[in-house]
Amino acid sequence: MRQPASTQPAEPDSQAGAGEAPAELIVRDSQGALGRGHLWQVDVVRLLTFAAVIAVHSLAFTEEPDNQVAAGMMMLLQYGREVFFAITGFVLVYSTWGKPLKAKSFWRKRVTFVAAPYVVWSGIYYAYGVLGHAHVKPSVGAFLTDLLDGGAMYHLYFLVVTIQLYLVFPLLMRFVRATAHRALPVLGAVVAANVGWLAVIHYTQAPSGPGGWFYAHAYELLPTYAMYVLGGAYAAVHLDRVEALAARYSKLLLGVAAVSAAGSLAAYASQLSTMAPRQANDVLQPAMALSCLAAVIVVYLVGRSWASGRRRGQRIIEVLSDASFGIYLSHPLVLAVLLDYAGFANGHQVMPDFVATAVSYVITVVGATVITLAARRTPLSLALTGRPWRSQVKRQPRAVSEHGLPFDTVKQEPSKGALVPC
Repeated sequence: MRQPASTQPAEPDSQAGAGEAPAELIVRDSQGALGRGHLWQVDVVRLLTFAAVIAVHSLAFTEEPDNQVAAGMMMLLQYGREVFFAITGFVLVYSTWGKPLKAKSFWRKRVTFVAAPYVVWSGIYYAYGVLGHAHVKPSVGAFLTDLLDGGAMYHLYFLVVTIQLYLVFPLLMRFVRATAHRALPVLGAVVAANVGWLAVIHYTQAPSGPGGWFYAHAYELLPTYAMYVLGGAYAAVHLDRVEALAARYSKLLLGVAAVSAAGSLAAYASQLSTMAPRQANDVLQPAMALSCLAAVIVVYLVGRSWASGRRRGQRIIEVLSDASFGIYLSHPLVLAVLLDYAGFANGHQVMPDFVATAVSYVITVVGATVITLAARRTPLSLALTGRPWRSQVKRQPRAVSEHGLPFDTVKQEPSKGALVPC
């Protein structure tokens, strides 16, 4: 069941990371003893990314489609899906590197943490379509189709792609291990092929017949995001080098980010003479690789700066990071209510566009956060947030990583036996 125009953007955008494991790092305490620690900068990257995703959806529904400025802002902000696939590739490789990977146990845990909320939220959004503003006629066949392609709401495709990634990850891990020593040329080849595919689907007409299916469903297919997943995987393997580059060349990297962002906007502007703004800023196009490069650099440097300092607001970051997947899952529901019943939707607003955008963003963030934090305190936590319901764990003293970044150590939770961030 595809949602009506008031609740579905022209092209779905990702939002938050799936229920991946916490990023962990080998650390040494003041006596040099080895332990495990939490990679805090990844949490900051995750939070900044899902904040951008909600901003994109707020812009998409509250600003007029012909607003070129709003579409240009979306061009820079709609990096969410790509960065989250990079984060997922990073976390999966980092958490399993150097360990035996048993495919069946990996699938049993990972797929469950995504499939359960996917099915539940597909049901919730389908019910909203039937009982809410759209009054869609209920159909078992339509709902089953939605389960296959993420069609119950515009953001659920992300979970479909994540499940694909989990299913192929054992093979991907073999590939990463075999090519880690020549990561740059391999990644370069994958980027070239990936950008070529994006150019094909953006600049050419979909063919008739079965081939057209790949155009229409490109955003639901893992290969469309291959360069981001593989980039995150290689970054996990070579984190020491990534950290060294970030520490030594931070100003140069920010310059690269600025140039990349400018190049992305230039590509967008150059297409306005032949395309509508919402087509010129299409998320599946070669120029978006520049937006994503700029975003990755900026959010990682921000996260690294925060993680290496006093980490002000650490508890808030920790809680929101834990809730990020649930916020991603629930935020379209909050936004849909605002659009359908509170006069926020573009075309029939009771307030100026820019006011509707700002207010809907704040309400959506707050509302989705409240829903998620409430769900995290119930046995329905796994089904609604992709995180298991568990009691609080005790914190351990701070440790310092090999990279000079402070971390809180982690411990086994006695009641669940799961490694969780402290």
